[in-house]
Amino acid sequence: MALREDQILRYSRQILLREVGGRGQESLLAGTARLDGIGASGLTAAAYLAGGGTPVTGAGSLTLGPWAPGFLMGPADVGLPVTEALAREVPALNPDAGAVGQGGGLVAELPAAWSGEAPWVALGGDGMRAAVVFRSAEGCLWCFGETVRHLGSPPDGALGVAVGTLGALVFQRLRLGLGPALGGRWLVAPGTVEEMELRRCSRCAGRELPAEP
Repeated sequence: MALREDQILRYSRQILLREVGGRGQESLLAGTARLDGIGASGLTAAAYLAGGGTPVTGAGSLTLGPWAPGFLMGPADVGLPVTEALAREVPALNPDAGAVGQGGGLVAELPAAWSGEAPWVALGGDGMRAAVVFRSAEGCLWCFGETVRHLGSPPDGALGVAVGTLGALVFQRLRLGLGPALGGRWLVAPGTVEEMELRRCSRCAGRELPAEP
């Protein structure tokens, strides 16, 4: 799918990045992100993904509460299922992001059920820090599951917005084939990111044992 002239102008800052370019932007436009979340982190991730050209659709049956209005949702969206609200607001933010693409992935606030095509990006926390755990199609789904099941819901407020922004960036990188196939990051404060030590499934933990002499 060749970029139109208006798309080249809209996404010019992304296209100028060496890691993205024209082909990468075409890939972002062609995929879909399913969102399972109604908090600050999930809705922020949806807004940034849609702004960057990734089509965003809702997943699950969650309903938006009074905290939802922000730079993506408005007061009229309160009480609507997230699927319906996204179908209305995403095209208003970026018409390119309103069309369902081919393939895709899942961005979800924890706790969540994980299924379907990767990439998977989990937004969570441990009560003090926010967390992003991610997996591409090549990453071990059991290690991913073992890690996210020990995390709680993502925080609200500024830290929730920050982790949603980070989650959107991670999803884009996975769509572009960049970075590791499996990983996690702690967000201690907006702008302060630390690497997370993943929990390993029994199979992968066994592979990492040193060989016997």
